[in-house]
Amino acid sequence: MSLVLASASTSRAQAPATESVAEILNRNDRTLVRELSEYLIRSPKAEDRDQAYAALFNKAIEHDWFVENQESAERYLKEQPEGPVRSLAQVIAVMAKAKAKQFPEALSRYKELMQGLTMAEQEEFAASFSETFAASAVAAGEIETAAQVYQTLAAKFPDSAALKLKVETELGRLARVGKPAPAVEAQDVEGKTVRLADLRGKYVLVDFWATWCMPNLAELPRLQEAYKKYHGSGFEIVSVSLDDTRTAVADFVKTRKLPWIQLHNATAGADLVEAFGVSSIPATYLIDPQGTIIRLDLRGGALDEALSRTLRPAG
Repeated sequence: MSLVLASASTSRAQAPATESVAEILNRNDRTLVRELSEYLIRSPKAEDRDQAYAALFNKAIEHDWFVENQESAERYLKEQPEGPVRSLAQVIAVMAKAKAKQFPEALSRYKELMQGLTMAEQEEFAASFSETFAASAVAAGEIETAAQVYQTLAAKFPDSAALKLKVETELGRLARVGKPAPAVEAQDVEGKTVRLADLRGKYVLVDFWATWCMPNLAELPRLQEAYKKYHGSGFEIVSVSLDDTRTAVADFVKTRKLPWIQLHNATAGADLVEAFGVSSIPATYLIDPQGTIIRLDLRGGALDEALSRTLRPAG
């Protein structure tokens, strides 16, 4: 008995520890999606196939598993072009094209989706998906595609005041690309004067963030890596915190040892949120050496991809 117990104990000790609840849920959802996909291939005429497709598509959208499930979405659209979960399949098809950077085709299919929406109750669904698609286009530098997405959305729901305001705000921000960056002069968290004009000759990422914003915190390691990699070659970061107090920002920056310029919007002497047209965070603006805004919302690998085109890693 002692040998059995010892063996079991050793097995448990050797088994990899689960890192988080999110990892468990992610693994289970991947299993669910795979089993649903296999079920639909085995039983294409099953009475509950729409239920299976709905569950599969919803999980794929929840996790951004667009490319992996494009085949299932295309099959559904071919076999059931007027099916009850057609719009979910279209979302996956559009975003899979966007992930592949096939934006003209993605935009065409997006417009097809929008034309098929008939009920006013679908406004929330349309707005949420439109924002996701537009964000993907913006991250890839496809500003005109993003603008067409918002214009299409506004035209679909012309009576929505909230949507009209949202679209006007986003179109205004998109229009800043190719224009000079605002003339910023502010005090950093240590009281030193910062002028964007003094950073001419460098690529500057203006990053709007807050210590309570989880997507911002998730991006910190990538920002740190980009700064380390490109700072010596002419790259600078100017972070603008939207925290309530400057102390919260200063303490966070000191603890994390963030080496780039840190501003606190409330004590900067000017509303930088208004100056840049920020509607939500995370929000980033990449400014070229001439002081022109050239990209928006570079996150994940998109920032390194953009910088690598013009700058060599330092060292």
